[in-house]
Amino acid sequence: MSKVIVVGSSNTDLVFETPKFPAEGETVIGGDFEVISGGKGANQAVAAARAGADVLFLTKVGDDEFGSNAIAVYTKEGINTSFIEKQKGVASGTAMIMVNQNSGENAIIVAPGANNHLNEQNIDEITDQITATTSVLCQLEVPLNTVDYLLTQAKRKKALTILNPAPYQEISLELLKKVDIITPNETETLGLTGIELVDKQSIERAAFSLLQMVNKAVIITLGDKGVYFISHEQKGKFMPTSKVKAVDTTAAGDVFNGYFAAALQDNELETAIELGMKSATLSVTRKGAQPSIPLRNEID
Repeated sequence: MSKVIVVGSSNTDLVFETPKFPAEGETVIGGDFEVISGGKGANQAVAAARAGADVLFLTKVGDDEFGSNAIAVYTKEGINTSFIEKQKGVASGTAMIMVNQNSGENAIIVAPGANNHLNEQNIDEITDQITATTSVLCQLEVPLNTVDYLLTQAKRKKALTILNPAPYQEISLELLKKVDIITPNETETLGLTGIELVDKQSIERAAFSLLQMVNKAVIITLGDKGVYFISHEQKGKFMPTSKVKAVDTTAAGDVFNGYFAAALQDNELETAIELGMKSATLSVTRKGAQPSIPLRNEID
């Protein structure tokens, strides 16, 4: 069983269905409403666990009902929650998600809450858990200096580091040098490289530019067009995905990253990418973030 350490955010998602996204000052009568466990870090941890990995998840939640419920959800998934702390006097991270009933596309506002309090001391508490056979997966919904410190400690332990640079923010070259595999989407790729992805040539240029900044590989996720990947050992390649009717695209990228990280230790890069794409494709045919994440036997 592969071992994956996920460090990132935990949110409670307040999900509204809507026939359209409201314009400024407009009120729209929506459809169903749900409260669902979410957050990019948590989604990726759950995806890795459902893929069959041994998962340790490090995050911070508030000292409130949302925080207690979140930890209970992760424990039920078989995730090691031993190092999750409750931040007193601070609300748990919360996200308001609008899902378009017609296209399945979403718009999201995140109030980070306790996620902003994940710090270097918390990273020190899990350092002994990081080994050379561990994959360390992180995102950017927690403080950037905490992510940088995590990557430093992971590389010191010779672990494999995977960065999903979402949501996008400016990242230093020094941080990127500690990343083995980076997995941006189109928007994040534009932010990181300044190259707008308008055709195959621009995608190839952007990926090659990113490859000069990281240690092993670049995987650009392209939504329903699949992925483009390139590594220092393999030529660039487009990998298409299956076409499906999207119901809700929330967390599709997180599902890909969690499954990919879980599969990578036991498989070649392309096989791990294929598993990640299959899981993400299946997830968009279902509603919700974590409820949409498939089990490994469904992928098989």
